[in-house]
Amino acid sequence: MTFLWEQMWERLASEEFDLIVIGGGIVGACVARDATLRGLKVALLERKDFASATSGASSKLIHGGLRYLMNLEIGLVRESLKERRIWSQIAPHLVNSLPFILPIHGNKKFRERLMYSLGLKAYDWLSYDRNRLSDPNKFIPPHKRVSRQDILAIEPRLEEMNFNDALLFHDYQMYSPERLAWACLKQSITQGAVVLNYTEVVGFLRDKTRIVGVKIKNRDDGRETQIKGKVIVNATGPWADRLIAIATEKEPARKIIRSKGIHILTKPLTTKYAIAMPGKGTHFFVLPWQGYSLLGTTDTIYQGDPDDVHVSERELVEFLSMINRGFEGANLRRGDVLFFYAGLRPIVEKDPQETEEEFNSYNASRSAEVFDHAQDACDGLITAVGGKWTTSRHLAERVVNKVFEKLGATPPPCKTDLTPVHGVDFHVFNEFLDEVKKQYADFPPEIIENLAHNYGTEIHKVLELALIDPQLGEPLSNTRKEIGAQVVYAVREEMARHLNDVLFRRTNMGNLGDPGEDVLRKTIDLMSHELAWQETVCDSEKNKSRVQFVSWARTFVIVNPKAWGNMTGKIWPNIEKKIHHAIGPVKVAFTEKQGHGTILAREALTEGYEQIIAVGGDGTINEVVNGFFKDDKRINPEAVFAIISTGTGRDFSRTLGWPYDIDQQIEHLAETSVYPLDLGKMKFVNLQGEEVSRYFVNIASFGLSGATDRAVNRYVWLKQYSGKLAFFLGMLQALLTYRNKSVRLKIDNQFDDVLDIKTVAVCNGKYFGSGMKVSPNSEINDGWFDVIVIPGISTFELLLNVNKVYQGTHLTHPEIKIFKAQKVVATPAHTAGEVLLDVDGEVPGYLPASFEILHDAIYVRIAPKKEIEAD
Repeated sequence: MTFLWEQMWERLASEEFDLIVIGGGIVGACVARDATLRGLKVALLERKDFASATSGASSKLIHGGLRYLMNLEIGLVRESLKERRIWSQIAPHLVNSLPFILPIHGNKKFRERLMYSLGLKAYDWLSYDRNRLSDPNKFIPPHKRVSRQDILAIEPRLEEMNFNDALLFHDYQMYSPERLAWACLKQSITQGAVVLNYTEVVGFLRDKTRIVGVKIKNRDDGRETQIKGKVIVNATGPWADRLIAIATEKEPARKIIRSKGIHILTKPLTTKYAIAMPGKGTHFFVLPWQGYSLLGTTDTIYQGDPDDVHVSERELVEFLSMINRGFEGANLRRGDVLFFYAGLRPIVEKDPQETEEEFNSYNASRSAEVFDHAQDACDGLITAVGGKWTTSRHLAERVVNKVFEKLGATPPPCKTDLTPVHGVDFHVFNEFLDEVKKQYADFPPEIIENLAHNYGTEIHKVLELALIDPQLGEPLSNTRKEIGAQVVYAVREEMARHLNDVLFRRTNMGNLGDPGEDVLRKTIDLMSHELAWQETVCDSEKNKSRVQFVSWARTFVIVNPKAWGNMTGKIWPNIEKKIHHAIGPVKVAFTEKQGHGTILAREALTEGYEQIIAVGGDGTINEVVNGFFKDDKRINPEAVFAIISTGTGRDFSRTLGWPYDIDQQIEHLAETSVYPLDLGKMKFVNLQGEEVSRYFVNIASFGLSGATDRAVNRYVWLKQYSGKLAFFLGMLQALLTYRNKSVRLKIDNQFDDVLDIKTVAVCNGKYFGSGMKVSPNSEINDGWFDVIVIPGISTFELLLNVNKVYQGTHLTHPEIKIFKAQKVVATPAHTAGEVLLDVDGEVPGYLPASFEILHDAIYVRIAPKKEIEAD
């Protein structure tokens, strides 16, 4: 436990406060800063770490909000542009100008091009005071139109992008949003505020209809206490409605809608210019940050628990695909992703009649609102919600004015627009940087620059630790700019209590991707010395940080080593190396028996894995797909399924258009996006005589196809050389003994009759039998089966037409029946004789059986519009 933290906790019980702020994001930090600068006695409580949620999951921009002009929110844009200037003035070490390129594509209509140009002209007009700054290095010029040739001269990596010319404009970027939030909090601490992280408000103290304090709990050791406050401010962002419900003991009158945004850190796509890519109903940025590219952001309604928000594998792959479509030449793969994060934006519901499905979070206003809960019999409680990073200071000014009103006092003038944040006693950052580089000439200049940006004048206190103990002045790794003194300083002076506090919020070590085992161990050693951690605590802290980086916590690979005549197991080490290169490390398990793939997939999804890759043949693929379900429900509806096809027949991969070559499959896996896929669900009698259900992804059939599969599976030795030959020999063997079966077929409400059949194929995909294109018109996501009924034609005639089946030209045969259906029921017309089933290349049982299509039942990582014909 840090001394500063304990000191703060002890003060809580002995003091009464004018204001208690709940929430340690940027809004709460700005409220505390403003209130203390105006003379109020303040306590701020944060249930996790400061700036660990919405405030730390931003695009790191301080910007005017150019797109809000499209919604004619002139007031919001003007407010944002004014606040942009203020942040640059009061935090010059953490806020820097950033030039943006807005490419104008040749296919843009004149109206759109004119709108962009007029929008930026209005942006310039509304920011008429943008250069009223002490630091001339932060001046922003007006926008201008630039030719393609000139753009390529400054950003040659845009060569492959299709655009005629571009508009060049400027906004601001934060070096570290988390440290800017801390600078605001530290300033309130120096003014006498009590500030605590990992302290949760679990209840409220009431005096009739007035809230007079809160009940709190230390989330690390469970200690509880109560504190008194005259006014309570709820600044919990996406959690605001939950806190209101606790206070009012009823559902809030105004609903908070949570909009989810994700960001990805990847290899640098530009040098020093940001790229703004507008689109229909969305947009994304490519932002240069700390030597990498930060890509953001998405905007979707989030309906889950705000504590559980994270970037799913599906979202990650879809976002990469969107970036690659919009930024020609980016060619980003899953393995290029160094780090990713998700955050929630709280948006106040405007129209109670509008459902969440109808609500458009992208176009929703980012204006903030302040609620007085006196009307809810909770006088003394104020909620501040909405807004954005840029306008948080001004929102806090409004809130503190309201606090003084509740206290029955006239608000003193706000000082936060003119008062620098903690760590700033200079006007021109570059002059300050030159001074500290000279003063600490024994340290590498890149380390001093990083420290100056992060700490401002507090750099002297950090380096004092390094001067006392030279080992603390050493970089923690060759790839990071951080030194050991920063870790010690974070614990002693900045209330860092956990490893992730240091990695992601007191420094940027974790925000740039996996810092490596050596850095983690050094950081843990320094923290454990300060906090007296036991080894078990050290291991726990390391594990909690590890899941933020490595993909094995997200991707699980299920390998059938016996697929392809036992070849898959032999070549797996080489495949694994290439998967690692393409998408990063993965967790691997091998199937040991029939049905094991289903068990492994089910266990992996239950444990939280989000992408399951099946390596093997069609039977392995089928088993893994079945593992996505438990008790007829998807274990994780967002989970993604992918394949590396190494089996004999590879019929499902043909339908997907997946390459035959395994190296090409892995390359495709790294580059393709995610699409919904239909599944078939069947109920039947298994080989043990039990009634069971099963899902299939490609084709289920019965009759000759079932008998053929039973024969083919005996040719294990031949499969590794030629799956097609093994199938052909198995089919010939089956034909010699097969007798046509009499089956009653019921197909939706369009067909119900008894037929003598050779084979009936209920098709989601196109291929079965090692390349037979039995259903050439099937689509895997149209919500329909194609049912192909091959009647009891003679063996000789069937052999004559086999080649047509491989080519997909057999459907013109006059006796073949074709149906589009969503449900099929098949029952033997006679009890004598079995009718074998074939499901994705395996024989699971017999008729009777029913087949039902499940539309968009699973997400699969594919390139579905291509098609590879049978080899």
